[in-house]
Amino acid sequence: MPNIYESNAAERNGYLKTLMKVAKKQRSQPFVFFWAQSGDQLDMERKLNLGFGYPAVVAISPAKSVFATMRGSFSEDGINKFLNGVISGSQPVDKLPVGGVEVKKADKWDGKDAQPIIEEPEEEEE
Repeated sequence: MPNIYESNAAERNGYLKTLMKVAKKQRSQPFVFFWAQSGDQLDMERKLNLGFGYPAVVAISPAKSVFATMRGSFSEDGINKFLNGVISGSQPVDKLPVGGVEVKKADKWDGKDAQPIIEEPEEEEE
């Protein structure tokens, strides 16, 4: 997901609603769903070349050491099409980097818009 400072609660909840619909439709498939905001998993983002924008969808197969990145629209139909391509083998995959990817624990989102960033005034040197 986009970082909450680049988005808002309403937009993020819309993305999550879309993911929940997809997860429900794909419940008979061997997928595990999770989401993270940009910036919380920098090592994983770098290893999977996710610098193109958010929201993004990635399918990872640790057993096969491959991953696939969705290039289509972030919509219920687009995500389902991507996942069906993963299952059928028609979706192109890349090799996972040596050592795989690690998902780090991040703070839970409170469901609200981001608090404004308050900058401290710089102290003048005398």
